[in-house]
Amino acid sequence: MKKSSTSISRNIFFIIGIIALFAMVWGLGFNTIIEHVKRTGWWFFAIIGMWLPIYLINTIASNVIIRDGNPDNCKVPFMHVFKITLSGFALKAATPLGFVGGDPYKIMEYKQFLGVEKATSSVLLYTMTHISAHCLFWALSIVAAALFLPIGLVNSIILMAFFALFVVLLILMLRGYRRGMTVKMFSFLSRIPLIKRWMKPFGLKYQSQLANIDQQISHLYLSRRKAFFLALGLELIARILNCLEIYVILKSANVEISLIQSVVVYSFMSLFTNILFFSPMQLGTREGGFVLALKALSLQGGLGIYVSLITRVRELIWIGIGILLMKIKGINPAKLQTSQCNPQYAETNSNDEPLEEDMA
Repeated sequence: MKKSSTSISRNIFFIIGIIALFAMVWGLGFNTIIEHVKRTGWWFFAIIGMWLPIYLINTIASNVIIRDGNPDNCKVPFMHVFKITLSGFALKAATPLGFVGGDPYKIMEYKQFLGVEKATSSVLLYTMTHISAHCLFWALSIVAAALFLPIGLVNSIILMAFFALFVVLLILMLRGYRRGMTVKMFSFLSRIPLIKRWMKPFGLKYQSQLANIDQQISHLYLSRRKAFFLALGLELIARILNCLEIYVILKSANVEISLIQSVVVYSFMSLFTNILFFSPMQLGTREGGFVLALKALSLQGGLGIYVSLITRVRELIWIGIGILLMKIKGINPAKLQTSQCNPQYAETNSNDEPLEEDMA
């Protein structure tokens, strides 16, 4: 029996993930990994385990976005959303430019249940919410640092500038929620010299589908305001829980650090790595972010390398889990009678098959 395009694409993503995983292990060195796991001791299992509730929160936020409030529409089973979420994060962490691997994979998986337009808008909405939560978290981290940590005048000015930047970014994100962003994004890409020869024809050919995606994006903010704030709040909680990892890792090294300091360290590291997002697998950027953040708090900068290595080992384990989940057969969309749950599904898949191939 001939394999479907979805199965072939899934195998391609799986191979990319496996190659990236082995590259990360090779880069760190197996002996280095074992040495740092032994140094962390039993704390290492707590570090691994604390990411399960974080991923569950991410899944709940994604589920809130997917279920658009209409009881007649198809509801993707929660555990299947969890599987897709874990695999998406694994690809995002393992591939250069992150979202280039994770988001297309999630669109490919969700389109079997929702159709390509709904799948694309849902994944874009989650990514926008994830970014918005980061900006909100960074802004709140600056407030926490100003209130609870001793900072000089120069640092205060720098922090105020960053705070203003995050506020502006949040305003721009809210504008994207209200009006959608796919049509404008392709319009912008169509003006870039190196890629406009491909982007402009694509944007013109699928203008109506892109407009529908924008309508679905704006629907969350304009018509489902409670769901929007719930998803954003869940993502913010996940960002805060990320900081506990720093606290536990440094505690395992007998370093006295407060929860507020842990928030500042994680916030600075995540900001540093996101600014240099083009670095493959955050190589060097994460270490540099930790070192600079710890030095700013008058702690040993060398601890930044230790913290970074432990987070990378934890990441390797969860990447491995996420990639393996890609090979576990999920629920069959046909059993959910998807075309009846989502009336647009049958029409989208019959009329817009080329769009599925291009966008997924």
